[in-house]
Amino acid sequence: MGINRRKIGTLGLLLILSCKPVVGDEQLSESHDVIRAAVEQHALAQVDDWVGRAEVSVGRLDSRLRLARCDRALETYDSPNALSGGRGVVGVRCTGSSPWKLYVPVQIATFDQVVVSRRPLVRGQVVNANDLIVKEKDTSGLHKPYYSDVADVVGLRSKRAIDRGTTLHAGLLKRARLVKRGSRVEIVARLNGLDVRMRGEALSDGGRGDRIRVKNLSSGRVITGTIAASGLVQVD
Repeated sequence: MGINRRKIGTLGLLLILSCKPVVGDEQLSESHDVIRAAVEQHALAQVDDWVGRAEVSVGRLDSRLRLARCDRALETYDSPNALSGGRGVVGVRCTGSSPWKLYVPVQIATFDQVVVSRRPLVRGQVVNANDLIVKEKDTSGLHKPYYSDVADVVGLRSKRAIDRGTTLHAGLLKRARLVKRGSRVEIVARLNGLDVRMRGEALSDGGRGDRIRVKNLSSGRVITGTIAASGLVQVD
């Protein structure tokens, strides 16, 4: 997995605890670059196992902040809420003769191949393959499962109007109802390599891939099949 170590933005210092300020010679103070490098390495180690590509951005410290140069290697640790996609903080501490600790904000962007709307979709529209495209996008701000395969989206119905270029996720789409209870359906059964077609009646609603009960109108027999398309039910 490739990891981009590019730093973007200036997020600022989140919280300082038990810090001993140093006045005067800057050579006696801990380098902000050293602190930020330690934070970056900690965050990169955490995201190494995440799905997709990650970018870690470390916040800059207040230029007025002076911390005693640590005579031991700096230690880094997770904040109580740990790191996740989006914003977080990493703890840094010195356990040397002049101890201090602080939390430094980081921003983590996670990129993955996701299904995106190629064109605007209106509310209630059934999505087809021409409406979709797969692109790499930042998924760190998504709180609902997103789609990475176009086949998983085709046939779904939009819950509301969707702009072009929107990352599609479970909160935006629902399964389209292809069969309505009480409606006439075509039952297709494969027997000895041949397709046998019969008229039937759906006994429940359903979308693509749903298994529903249908009634054979010729024999009166109730059987179970899988919805393959609008008004079409396949049985084994």
